[in-house]
Amino acid sequence: MMRNIVIKNIESRFKSILDIVESIEPKLLTKQLDIAKSKSVGEHMWCIVGARESYSRSLIKGDWDGFVCSLECDDNLEEIIDALNSSKMLFEQSVKIVENWTQARDELLVNLLEHETMHEGQLIRHVYGLGYRLPDSIKWA
Repeated sequence: MMRNIVIKNIESRFKSILDIVESIEPKLLTKQLDIAKSKSVGEHMWCIVGARESYSRSLIKGDWDGFVCSLECDDNLEEIIDALNSSKMLFEQSVKIVENWTQARDELLVNLLEHETMHEGQLIRHVYGLGYRLPDSIKWA
């Protein structure tokens, strides 16, 4: 079933992003690329964690319920890793809770997959742009 494939791919993106973050030096969290509209790795993490939390809440509700992020600090590697793990668990719990899968819920899943994939690509470019390497586990790198 397509939904299961989308969920599997979301979970793969979660693992990939965690692998990237666990492989970087803490100082990389705040470094910017010298380009317009560059976000730091930490700023990407705030958006990723918030999206996971928001989409998880929205899946349970059955429709988009707005963006909120619990990550208060985008320059602390330990806090970011904890937030990535807790938002992953929140997503997994949300998927288990949903009994009535609707088109709106399926669209939320696809939107989350797109969001994770977009940020993963941005993180890959950002890390390479700063002259660092990525772990071999990163599919797109």
